[in-house]
Amino acid sequence: MIRKLLAAATFALALSPVALAQDAPKFSTKTSTIGQILDNAEAKAAFAKVLPEVAVAPQLEQAREMTIEDVKGMAPEYFPEDKVKELDVELAKIK
Repeated sequence: MIRKLLAAATFALALSPVALAQDAPKFSTKTSTIGQILDNAEAKAAFAKVLPEVAVAPQLEQAREMTIEDVKGMAPEYFPEDKVKELDVELAKIK
């Protein structure tokens, strides 16, 4: 009985949000705000690498509280799906 309880507790701990978050990328176009990306040197460099024209646009400051996914819906011409996916790949490399 105790073994089953310990096994269940271990399994539950392994599936806890904290444990799952450790595997999640630090930055994402869906969950990170543009401000969070711009405030981190590595993430900002990834953003500038993938979307160089957008990275220097002064209007970007107005969208600091939004995610790229949010902005993409309003301005898809600046955030094409292939570039957003590429940016997610670059952001996932950041530990």
